[in-house]
Amino acid sequence: MKYLIGSFLLLVSTSIVAQQKVTATYEGGDIILSYNPIKIAGTDTLVMNVYRKGNDGEKLIRANKKIATRTTVKFADTSVRNSPGVYQYILKIKKDTLTVDAESIWAYAFAPDVRPIATVFNAVNAKHTNNIILNWKISDNYWVKDIALLRSRSMDGKYQLISNINPQDTLYIDKVNDANEPFFYRLDMKGFNSDRVYSSASVVVVPQFPIIPYKVNGIKTEQRNKAIVVSWKNNNEFARGFYIKKRIGNAGEFEVSSPLIFKNKTGQYLWKDTLSSLKPREMYQYVVVAESNSFDLSKHSDTATISFGFGSQGIAPPTDLRILTANDTTYSLVWTVDSLRRQEISGYQVYQKRKGETAFRLLKDGYTDNQINYLTIANLKDGDAFQVKSIGVNKESIPSMTFVYKNPFEREFGPTYLKAAVYDNVLNIKWLKDETLKVKVYKLYKWNGKAFMLIETVSPDKDAVATRSYVAGQLNIYQLKTVDLAGVESVGSKPLQVN
Repeated sequence: MKYLIGSFLLLVSTSIVAQQKVTATYEGGDIILSYNPIKIAGTDTLVMNVYRKGNDGEKLIRANKKIATRTTVKFADTSVRNSPGVYQYILKIKKDTLTVDAESIWAYAFAPDVRPIATVFNAVNAKHTNNIILNWKISDNYWVKDIALLRSRSMDGKYQLISNINPQDTLYIDKVNDANEPFFYRLDMKGFNSDRVYSSASVVVVPQFPIIPYKVNGIKTEQRNKAIVVSWKNNNEFARGFYIKKRIGNAGEFEVSSPLIFKNKTGQYLWKDTLSSLKPREMYQYVVVAESNSFDLSKHSDTATISFGFGSQGIAPPTDLRILTANDTTYSLVWTVDSLRRQEISGYQVYQKRKGETAFRLLKDGYTDNQINYLTIANLKDGDAFQVKSIGVNKESIPSMTFVYKNPFEREFGPTYLKAAVYDNVLNIKWLKDETLKVKVYKLYKWNGKAFMLIETVSPDKDAVATRSYVAGQLNIYQLKTVDLAGVESVGSKPLQVN
């Protein structure tokens, strides 16, 4: 095809100078050829053969046709009505057996208002690989001269060219280096008779495949006042973040001690292990593990060992606060204490903060002695927050980590069932509104294989949403959650599965 296009450009440039003798015009599905014969003295008739070249090869469509030299010859090629495309016509003129003239011209055998449409455009992640299989079907593809495949990391972001595609191809395999993140694809098409670009709708795919980060190197530890500082440098391209693991002494399993520490641009990291989780005159060992976007972990880093030498340690606060109930009528706040240091503690103080309040207050009768690690809570409500302090002689601990009570039965409100329909690759989800419920916003979540992720936020006056997150042929699971005027989010609707 590239050779044909090159020949076409050469012939066009030649015809501008030489005033070519043949023209080709599209009329109602046919190509009308017009030829002004060469004039030869003493000759009234000549013989003409007409050939047509296209994707189906070269064909003789007029053989040994006698033509008069005094008049312009016209004839219609009607065989292209059912085979639209771009064709080259070659006219060979003979007198007896001698070729006296040869002309050629290109013709577009389709209407000038024809436009390409990607009626099918799919992107699928091959299971457990980083291959994205893209396939498409373009209507009126005979019109297409160039196809460009583009990719972006967001629907509204900048698309970058990843390949120029042969117009006859309908499949491409892309390789990506990130998992559990969206990739958006688009086709840009140009035709033979215009430089205008026609773009397909975008398709999105979230690939899921294992990405194993590299092992972290260069971990260091040092004591700074009442804390142990763990630091390291890392430019791991496959890591999205890091965890710190530690153990006491040099035996036993390492346990996760930090939340996920997200990757930053500097490549330098620091984490503090504070006094509340350290004991004086103990030896600690630390390792760092990297986590990728596929949630796979690297091997442990080399082990860093340090002895904690702080001697005058303060009282540690209680840990692991939670609510227990035996009969669904009496609720108790319980906590865990360090039994090895109980002799330093004379009792505990319990503080509460109701939903909407800004400060914790000491509960009435909110004191227990050091032998009791629980307190019965009256009138317990969803969203109540609690802290507990350890009390010693002339000193007290810092507050414990805050515990917030969640009552799922107080969060069962909003739509329960969802309905869905797909129009033009757009998923429309509808629900039944409760007119008596005051709603702040609706939130639509989609399952990514590990958790429900927020994809759409809908105003309270709506009872439907259209989302382009739907991928045909894959498992699509949605859930709608309702947020009331107090900011409480419901437990959500029944999950909706759309294949």
